[in-house]
Amino acid sequence: MKFDELSNEVFSDCQTWVNSFNDLSVVIPVGPDDQAWQQLLDELAIFGQALEIILSACQAPPADFKLPENAKWLNGSQGRARQLNAGARQSSRALIWFLHADTRLTREVIAAVQHYIETGSGSLGYFKLKFAGDGPGQTRLNAWAANTRSRFFGLPFGDQGFIINKTAFEQLNGFDETVTLGEDLDFVVRWQAAGFPLQELPAELITSARRYRQHGWLSTTVRHVYLTWLLTRRARRRLAPDL
Repeated sequence: MKFDELSNEVFSDCQTWVNSFNDLSVVIPVGPDDQAWQQLLDELAIFGQALEIILSACQAPPADFKLPENAKWLNGSQGRARQLNAGARQSSRALIWFLHADTRLTREVIAAVQHYIETGSGSLGYFKLKFAGDGPGQTRLNAWAANTRSRFFGLPFGDQGFIINKTAFEQLNGFDETVTLGEDLDFVVRWQAAGFPLQELPAELITSARRYRQHGWLSTTVRHVYLTWLLTRRARRRLAPDL
């Protein structure tokens, strides 16, 4: 189903939820020369104007692109953790939804966000992962492994769209800006060490699989498994150096 068809189908349902989204800010980090956020903005329009959208970038916005009225552009220092934190500081809502710029939505996402707003105030909500069709077919196995890792080992990644209470996020001092790789895993490890729960939401987010096509499915998979182990170990050792 194309997204414009999805929009027409769920638009009427969205209208009944619009007041709930007044509590929600979306923070999107934008990397150098990144254009993927433009399509994500189009897809977020299905939530209406109730959302607050913050694009946290490391360059000025394109001169020929008009932002929606409910979106603002931040221009700051490069670095995903720094950009995420800068966007969170500028948010004015009780809940923050962190989305990668190349994330794409599925039809169940609106109901899942509403479900979190109603039930997940003390948890870190995350979505199930699905890869787009721009990579090899084996990425279906990677998505299965990512969802299994998240559900049974409590290690969701940032491309699964963390949604969180801003006060709780601030209590943990946000993402660690000294962590240049794996700031998402580091945050999840600290979150759980503080005794806060995780909540898998009943919807999928779609992320690009192009890196598997560009660098090879097997080598990319092996690298990701190794980095997951390494970065999780480092995050836990930062909490308990004697481990």
